[in-house]
Amino acid sequence: MRTGQNIYKRRDGRWEARVFLGKKANGRPNFKYLYASTYREVLLQKNNYEKTISLKNTQVLSNALFSDAAYSWLLNSARRWKPATYMKYKNCLDKYILPQWKKLYVREIQQGTYDRLMEVLLQQLSGSSIQTINTIISGILKYTLNCLPVKCTGKVSEHAKRPLDILSDNESCKLLTYLDHRNDLISIGIRLTLFSGIRLGELCALTWADVDLEEQVIHIRHTLQRIQNRNRLPEDPKTVLYIGSPKNKRERSIPLHPQMIPILTKYKSRYPASYYLLSGTLSPVEPRKMTRHFKKIIKSCDIRDLHFHTLRHTFATRCVESGMQIKALSEMLGHSTVKITMDRYVHLSMSFKQSQITILQFPDLKEKNRQNLSQTDQEVRENGEDTEDLS
Repeated sequence: MRTGQNIYKRRDGRWEARVFLGKKANGRPNFKYLYASTYREVLLQKNNYEKTISLKNTQVLSNALFSDAAYSWLLNSARRWKPATYMKYKNCLDKYILPQWKKLYVREIQQGTYDRLMEVLLQQLSGSSIQTINTIISGILKYTLNCLPVKCTGKVSEHAKRPLDILSDNESCKLLTYLDHRNDLISIGIRLTLFSGIRLGELCALTWADVDLEEQVIHIRHTLQRIQNRNRLPEDPKTVLYIGSPKNKRERSIPLHPQMIPILTKYKSRYPASYYLLSGTLSPVEPRKMTRHFKKIIKSCDIRDLHFHTLRHTFATRCVESGMQIKALSEMLGHSTVKITMDRYVHLSMSFKQSQITILQFPDLKEKNRQNLSQTDQEVRENGEDTEDLS
């Protein structure tokens, strides 16, 4: 009988606890087995043994070089991450943290050490990159010391943050007019992004099976990325295409905008369900190639140089300006909280702000005086009626 926490009641009446120690050379799990006559006793043994192991690991790692502890953390945590996340953390570690801390021991990492690193990095990195570096540092130190001896407070100041672009009304009109006169799948993909807010990798991984015209939704089940080949042999390519789950491992369904339904209906019957939407074949269009197509199109439309992700920003902003509920928008974008949607993707345009400013009103002095006089007259009349009743 199992009662949780890897504790079991044996057939001989004893209680058995298992402590996971890692994996053997053959890949099978390696356990430490503890026994007692009661559940409480074996649970106490298990907790004490785990504390002993943790203390030993902490003592060993705290006396290690920070670089050794960092790579140990990477290898230990890799199984929980997607390959792209692993490479992102490893590249940030190698490029920004280890050049400054490579010769330091873990026990030497103090608040002043962290602050000096931030002084350098805040001058060259975005807020998103600083946040990633804070995640790496805190992860390594917690893994090594079971605590965080520094406060990872470094962040880009508000005035230094670059405002995220959206398409202006004029630019949106230019782009949609261009797309209206094109019948290729790339143009359909760009229009779909503008009317759904899906990410570039999600668009590239979309197949015609994900387009459900009966329910009038698209299903976001995968994302496509080109990432560094982690286990590359000398003859292997440096990068590989990787199809995995969407960001935050959140599959979702997005309702199709009415303008997209006739377009997708026209094309879906031409392709098998397993074919990719952007290519119309079994081979996907890579994100980099899709970005190049997008750049050429906006240049043809005489639109300023923008990132493909601008379409997602524009979708979110227009949804808010149109009165869409933020919770509904947050779920369509695949965010874990409404706060992320508001803070990161909703950038209200000046034209919308100008329309909203007309809602603001202050009381008019003359109108206020008229209201006061009218109220006084009414009170006089009411008092007069009350006097007549008494008489």
